[in-house]
Amino acid sequence: MHDESTFRSMIAQDLEDAVMAGIQYAKTLGAYGAEAYLSVSRSRRAKSQNGTLEDLTRSKRGGLGVRVLRQGTNGICVGSATTSDITRRDVTELFRQAWELSALGDEDPWIRQASPEGTDDLPSRFDARAEALTPKDRINRALMLEESARNASSKICAVRNSTWADGSGASLLLTDKGVRTPNIASTCSASIELAAEWNNDRQAAYHWDIGRHPESVDIESIGREAAKKAETKLNPQQLPAGKYAVVLHPEVTVDLLGIITSMLSAESVLRGRSLFADKLGQIIASPSLTLTDDGQMPDGLGSEPWDGEGIPTKRNILIQDGILVTYLHNLRTAAEMDTTATANASRSTTGNPGITTFNLFPKVGSKTPETIIAQLQNGVMITEIMGLHTINPVSGDMSVGASGIRIRNGSLEESVDRMTFAGNLRDLMLNIVEVGSDLRWYGSSAGLTILLEEMTLGGG
Repeated sequence: MHDESTFRSMIAQDLEDAVMAGIQYAKTLGAYGAEAYLSVSRSRRAKSQNGTLEDLTRSKRGGLGVRVLRQGTNGICVGSATTSDITRRDVTELFRQAWELSALGDEDPWIRQASPEGTDDLPSRFDARAEALTPKDRINRALMLEESARNASSKICAVRNSTWADGSGASLLLTDKGVRTPNIASTCSASIELAAEWNNDRQAAYHWDIGRHPESVDIESIGREAAKKAETKLNPQQLPAGKYAVVLHPEVTVDLLGIITSMLSAESVLRGRSLFADKLGQIIASPSLTLTDDGQMPDGLGSEPWDGEGIPTKRNILIQDGILVTYLHNLRTAAEMDTTATANASRSTTGNPGITTFNLFPKVGSKTPETIIAQLQNGVMITEIMGLHTINPVSGDMSVGASGIRIRNGSLEESVDRMTFAGNLRDLMLNIVEVGSDLRWYGSSAGLTILLEEMTLGGG
């Protein structure tokens, strides 16, 4: 694999050997299957506040989770055990605990295990430049971030925290079926939370960015964007209740698509917690919306060669031209719904595999945000939404708070806040008129400007 020596500095060969011995031990107990997931991470952080260093930390964390499968009369019973002690080189007792617990579990006829498949042919996700940073480098980056925000606006009155963080992590899934999925990655990030003040009004703002190595994080841009956000929010006006053309900022689009995607999880569908149950092949959104998850993007921050069950990741189109193409599946949900897994299993050291996305993004449109806004006479750009988690996942009913910028005669004007953004998620998706060309990545999810049909907004 890529970066074998660095991987071994985090997950040693003798630890892997000990885990494999534990898996074989579980088989001698009568286990139908046995699996182990190792995860180790190293992190460093520097945080400043109003020009003063507040925090400088480094930490290392690790864990081992094992899962033992016992064949029952009508299905598989699962037992799990975990430990944070990765220095131990005899893990047979952990597998014994899991084996004993499996006798107490409910039988599940849909439990499946993957066979070995695929290779790690993605570009390396690890960059040594993150490891090479010194404590002084990290402090300087945190202070530079604060300085960039203050230089961008004279209205910045306080910086609550300016943080630089970097780290690396390694993981390894091993199973009795021969699956072995070593993975290692590095990340660097910077974030700032600040306040601006003008005419007796104070407003807070937050911005961040993340990348694989120090040079991929633009500190100056983060500071400027945070300052711009805070300035734009100053002295907000109350929006008269009425109908307005609505423009969603890319950051809002990311949050909204995240909520939609959670309802496209087969787990949510099977639990009766999805607006989109029984909607495969049907129109659920405007033809302007195509939504894709891709675990194989060469430069994607969420890219991984395998999912949490050892299946090679792939590109999955979830919504194509408004039509629901697939749900997100792991092996278990695919078996229950009699379909093929989409290689979207998530894994941790505790519990059973879940469902996740890797690199989630909408298809770009042809118009710039400036062009979209210029065509509107009376509208609102929504830059923040509060309470998206309160959307009813079954009915789609929503009533959330929002703030943004008034649009008049094709121009962004004054700040508006304390708006009520209410309706139904299904209607919102069908009412997408245009999507912008301004795809912006926020970690492993991307958003863009979206124009909605005229809708009712309530004032504060």
